Amino acid sequence: ASLVQLLLNPIDDDNTTAILAYLRLQSETLSKMDQYKQNVLSLVQALMSHDVKGTTLKSLQGNMWKRGYHSGQLQGHVYSDFLPFLHWCRGPDPTTDAKTTQDAPAAPPVRISIYSSGSIAAQKLLFRHTPHGDLTSHFHSHFDTTTGNKKVSSSYEAIAEALGCGAKPEEVVFVSDAEEEVRAAREAGMVAVVAVRPGNGRLSERCKREFPVVRSLLQLCGAD
Repeated sequence: ASLVQLLLNPIDDDNTTAILAYLRLQSETLSKMDQYKQNVLSLVQALMSHDVKGTTLKSLQGNMWKRGYHSGQLQGHVYSDFLPFLHWCRGPDPTTDAKTTQDAPAAPPVRISIYSSGSIAAQKLLFRHTPHGDLTSHFHSHFDTTTGNKKVSSSYEAIAEALGCGAKPEEVVFVSDAEEEVRAAREAGMVAVVAVRPGNGRLSERCKREFPVVRSLLQLCGAD
């Protein structure tokens, strides 16, 4: 009550005047801080709504997702064909699969790597918290925009080199729903495939003519 009285009925002396001046300054500072926070929030929301692929922004999103995954509010979405695709790439277990014999040895496993505009940390969070459990053991490598822009061929050349395929980039199959990305991958020498998923943007007729198109990852395994 004494503080309220002091503020409403200040004593006319130098000390009280200094205190009130200090409080007024702090109030203005807090107001500016609130405005600054609102400006930052509006900026981040605008960048996200325009799907800006900045590495720093993706790191911020990764930190947000980390909280969501750990609290159980978020769960990594994967398509229904993804888990059987992972199992096919890993290949049969010779200790349990009766079809695998010395006369008919299993093919070597297919190494799966992820290249995303989302940070490597965010990728691992997503695949660690899926409805099917932790899938991170299925992946050989992760790449993000620290490797390079996804729309330029030099990024894919760097990835091929990191995978030990620098001399034979055609041994790498790159699958994406983005036309500019598959063009860049093909320019780097990779086999580029377009994936069509619900909600994707429309493909140009030229893209459909130039690239293989799959609607399920299992088509990469030989399924119809």
